[in-house]
Amino acid sequence: MSNKKKVVILLATYRPNMVFFEKLLTSLNQQDYSNLELYVRDDSADKEWSIKIEEMVLTTITKVPSYFEKNEINLGSNKTFEILTKDCLGDYLAYCDQDDIWEPYKISMLVDEIEKEDAEMCYSDLSIINQDDVQTAVSFTKIKKRVVHKYGDNLFDYFLRRSSVTGCTMMVKASVAKKAIPFPSDFMVHDQWLTLFSASVGKIAYVSEPLIRYRIYEGNQIGAAILPEINSKQDYLQNRLLKELNKLLFLKNNYSFNSNHLQSINSNLLFLGKRIDFFKHSNLVNISKMLEISKRDKSLIFFEIFIGIMPRKIVALLFDKLHKNKN
Repeated sequence: MSNKKKVVILLATYRPNMVFFEKLLTSLNQQDYSNLELYVRDDSADKEWSIKIEEMVLTTITKVPSYFEKNEINLGSNKTFEILTKDCLGDYLAYCDQDDIWEPYKISMLVDEIEKEDAEMCYSDLSIINQDDVQTAVSFTKIKKRVVHKYGDNLFDYFLRRSSVTGCTMMVKASVAKKAIPFPSDFMVHDQWLTLFSASVGKIAYVSEPLIRYRIYEGNQIGAAILPEINSKQDYLQNRLLKELNKLLFLKNNYSFNSNHLQSINSNLLFLGKRIDFFKHSNLVNISKMLEISKRDKSLIFFEIFIGIMPRKIVALLFDKLHKNKN
């Protein structure tokens, strides 16, 4: 029997591209770590899809014990990953998308790093491939210019404001992930929440080598989208700033964070409040207040000042350009 700690791969599926799905499963089957299990939960809410997915798992996963369940109704990825997290038994949990390719040493390297650093969570960089498996970027940071891969201690405040962890690269201590249940699905994607919760508990570790070939194409859920569904100043206020406000208030009122973490939440509420005031009333007084807080995030604040004072047509053209240049 292996003395290595058990890693459970958690895979949520929803009507996957079966060519991509088989490549993913093959890469999971080829992991060089010896104590692995795979839990698959299908959210397709369709009997034929569930049968196809389960058959593909059974025929492709030959070296790793696997378990398959399905949701009777569509619950979404957050709730599906929450159920997977609750149901599995293991030491570390590795979260998995349905259309990427994992390097064979992915699990081994993450386990080595999380144990070396005595961290609550570990994640890695990733390379980018297209629908034809052709590499289009050597690092996620090449297509997401504002992403900075942070690691170490005392990162709660950073991850409260920014997300730099892609879920399919992360490994979390099972004990930590289970304490993070329930996931706040109305306000955060599962990987954002698990990263923030892990940072509230202790250390975040990082492997700079890309351990996943991350597939970006028209069909994946998030990919490289830049401000999706935002096309105007009003969209930005409603779909970004006010959503962020609701998230912070929800976290403050529903979780037992320590005093330092609550102080971070309150500080971010003040920072956010001035930005919301500016978008509601883009006058000289509020522009001055925006400049006063710009040292906290200059590129963000100057971007927001620009879209707050420019004519609607120019703002619409800017967002259109951002959407078209997402890849």
